[in-house]
Amino acid sequence: MSEGAYASLNLGPLSGDDPETVKRNWGILLESQGCSRRVAVLPLLRHGAAMIEAKPDSSSEEADAIFTHAPGTVIAVTMADCLAALVADPESGCVAAVHAGWRGSRDQILGRALARLFAEGRCRPESTRVALGPCLSDQEMEVGEDVAATLPREHVLRGGSKPHFDLRGSNRAQALAAGVRPEFVTDIAGCTRGDPARFFSYRRDGGVTGRMAACIALT
Repeated sequence: MSEGAYASLNLGPLSGDDPETVKRNWGILLESQGCSRRVAVLPLLRHGAAMIEAKPDSSSEEADAIFTHAPGTVIAVTMADCLAALVADPESGCVAAVHAGWRGSRDQILGRALARLFAEGRCRPESTRVALGPCLSDQEMEVGEDVAATLPREHVLRGGSKPHFDLRGSNRAQALAAGVRPEFVTDIAGCTRGDPARFFSYRRDGGVTGRMAACIALT
């Protein structure tokens, strides 16, 4: 496993950690989930709103959302403060992973990804599930006024010296607006910056830190 600033199970290929160590970490993760014979497909994250379908060469494509219909294909996005959303429609047999920081949330990446999946008939709103993972809490996600001006006003919190952004609330609202049923949106609690025992945090650790991953696959 990784050591130092990257300890222990760093899953970020571009985090600055030794690539071979990161590769071994992925092996540990996949084996622990009964996926030792599978390969995780991660797009190159760019804090944008692009979505791609998982293919063997997708790890060289730039996107912040990825989907697949292929059983046995593990798709994933990494994060260290941003929110990861996992999407699954058990009836249509489609899964997706979405990476959303403030830029992606500003650009409505989760809502746009869901809209595309629904429009193309890959998922159905009435049976789609969305899980929102740990991220910076609204108390910790301080932004400048220039950034706040670009974000949805209903999710910009004021009252202190600087505005804060409700990252989780913004993405929950996108899922609901796309047509996902409220009972099918699950929040996995946790503030990355405030819990160093459990999470890597880019802001807390000054940029030198590991990455977590959110993974999903069809069996």
